[in-house]
Amino acid sequence: MNTLNPFSAINLSGDGVFRGVTLAVPKARVEALLPPGLALGPHDVTPAGTHPVIFSFNDLTRAQMSVPSLLPVLNYNEYTMGIPYTFIARGGLNRNSPGPYYYMPKLFLNSTLAIMGGIAFWGFRKDPAFVHVEDDRFVIRTQSEQTLTSLAWKPSGAFKPINEVPNFEPVRRMLDQPLISQVPPLGGPIYVVSDFDKRWDVATIRSLETTLTIDEDFVPDCRSFATCTVGRGTTAPGIDKSPLGSYELVAPWRLSFPYLPIMRAWA
Repeated sequence: MNTLNPFSAINLSGDGVFRGVTLAVPKARVEALLPPGLALGPHDVTPAGTHPVIFSFNDLTRAQMSVPSLLPVLNYNEYTMGIPYTFIARGGLNRNSPGPYYYMPKLFLNSTLAIMGGIAFWGFRKDPAFVHVEDDRFVIRTQSEQTLTSLAWKPSGAFKPINEVPNFEPVRRMLDQPLISQVPPLGGPIYVVSDFDKRWDVATIRSLETTLTIDEDFVPDCRSFATCTVGRGTTAPGIDKSPLGSYELVAPWRLSFPYLPIMRAWA
């Protein structure tokens, strides 16, 4: 767990199943998803001219606050699009720019309370959606039954401790980056960060072969992601074959209360 966060005692924690796909996306397309003041920074994950983007389809259970609250224990499904290796660079990216952080331009879930809490306390841009989950498929739909995105998968290996899957290490480094968001969430002038820690010591992972489909109305010009067109998807190998492979991660998690990035530097 991260020990740098001065607000680590106030957190939301639970258990999670995270099905992730990492794609190499043209850098210009990823930059277009960032709000003003954030910039992409250097990384060693995808080829030059591209940037990693993680699409994650999650089952979150037994989510509860570490301090007394009126919130019940929450169980919900969530989809996130994540951009790692982002930096605060209001005056231009330089060696002193705070980061790297993990920015999420797209979040959809099926819990009203989790949406309200995520917006009010963390500044996450969460939206409601209908979620359909089967043993081998996860679908996100709007209230009008439009499919926004979906993931179909086939296991290609057994669950193992993460240290037995070397290709996962670059992904783990990205998932360890603090989440960055804005307060207020729609164009807020203040950036805050929060630590989304996983219990890596007890986490297990298995390799998945996946097909990811994204609707163009959901992500404009998604053809540039080299992944999809409406009604079709792209297949990805398992994490056992490539660091850009797909996986299913099972791990307890803890989301810290947000704090100003400068406080991390002081801690």
